[in-house]
Amino acid sequence: VTIWNLAMEVMTGVNARDAIGVSLHRLPEPWGHLLGGFASAADEHIHHLEVTHGNKSRWFNLHKAAIPAPLPMDHPVEEARTSQVMLMEDLTDLETLEAELAHSERLASIGRLAAGVAHEIGNPVTGIASLAQNLRHEDDPELIKESINEILNQTQRITDIVKTLMNFSRSGGLGADTQSFIVHDVVEEAIRLVKLTHDGRQIRFINNCDSAWSIEGDRQAISQVLVNLLTNACHASTPGSSVEIKADEIGDLIRLQVVDQGEGISEENLGYLFEPFFTTKAPGEGTGLGLAIAYKIVSDHKGAITIDSDQGEGTRVIMDLPRTIHDKVV
Repeated sequence: VTIWNLAMEVMTGVNARDAIGVSLHRLPEPWGHLLGGFASAADEHIHHLEVTHGNKSRWFNLHKAAIPAPLPMDHPVEEARTSQVMLMEDLTDLETLEAELAHSERLASIGRLAAGVAHEIGNPVTGIASLAQNLRHEDDPELIKESINEILNQTQRITDIVKTLMNFSRSGGLGADTQSFIVHDVVEEAIRLVKLTHDGRQIRFINNCDSAWSIEGDRQAISQVLVNLLTNACHASTPGSSVEIKADEIGDLIRLQVVDQGEGISEENLGYLFEPFFTTKAPGEGTGLGLAIAYKIVSDHKGAITIDSDQGEGTRVIMDLPRTIHDKVV
């Protein structure tokens, strides 16, 4: 190390006097392994690299370029040496802000689900109350047993609704809960959430995803993307129409498609859909963050998301995500 500027001191906590003149691999960890490994790697750029430092996760971009080292006039050209200049960018604050923004959008989604949640929980609660009242006057052991079983069924229904909402609302980011999960199941979970809304109850959802296929990533984050896409499809569709979710295996990827029969999107607006705060909805009906956050989540999974639409002919949202290459699924 010949130069170690103030920014590197702040980011790493290593003073220049302790770094200059030291081999990269001898720097305190995790910096020795990180920078020493990058110096010898073929890649000139590494983006969004997660590093654990002080029991906390931090994110960096790394860049490097070769530069000729100064050579005295009396030395032959063949003795010329090459040095490297490295640039390290700290993305931690940006990553934290994006995670908080995604969490805020999830909470906003739950707020929009509130009326549907009250309705879905209210029905089994009413049933439980009626069954309990009847039990006070029931003498037949078989009927008592049947009523108790039905009360337990209705209680489980409430528990499932609450569990789904809690899983959806919890904060996290990619890497916090990376796992292998079945595509069909996470789609079904997203459908259940969207059906809690008024618009969702008027749409027929078709889950055409093979239950044998699985994705590697953050289940909760992908669920958030699907809830957003299905909600948008509901808003664009007329009552009684269908929204299809289907999956195909494309090499090492699973291609998920959300297809609606709605009004479609104008060519003028297609280019702006993933920009933050862009929305075609009326004021107060959307934040304009849903698709921007969906794009970020899919990109973090090393995937891609595109939208194909013709006005008056519906919309097709296409997501390519890395499939699981082993058998462990949840």
